[in-house]
Amino acid sequence: MSDPNQEIKDLILALDKKLEGIDRKLEIQVTEIKSEIRLVKTDLEAKIDLTRNDLESKIQGARNELEAKIDLSRSSLEVKIAELSGKMDGYSKRLDQQEFISRGAIVALVVGVASGFIKYFSSAIDWSLT
Repeated sequence: MSDPNQEIKDLILALDKKLEGIDRKLEIQVTEIKSEIRLVKTDLEAKIDLTRNDLESKIQGARNELEAKIDLSRSSLEVKIAELSGKMDGYSKRLDQQEFISRGAIVALVVGVASGFIKYFSSAIDWSLT
């Protein structure tokens, strides 16, 4: 019969070799998984960068379009404001003319009434003298 200690040692050595083989296989698989993860990570980063660039260009295009519309609206409003300002100047001049005419008419009326009173009083004085 063989030595039981030797059999146990042989079994332990056999198990150790099998475990070393399993360790190598696991290390190889872990390395493969890590490389696949790196590839997926790189691919995802590239897709994220493309999407970010696409979104930034779309946002910039929308911003440019809005700025163009705002500038167009602003210039249109400035033109309308200038037109309204011109109309207000015209109305102001017309009102000034009407005020001048009204003042002239009032002054003429006052002068006419005053001359009428003067004539009436002078004729009343003439009547009283005669």
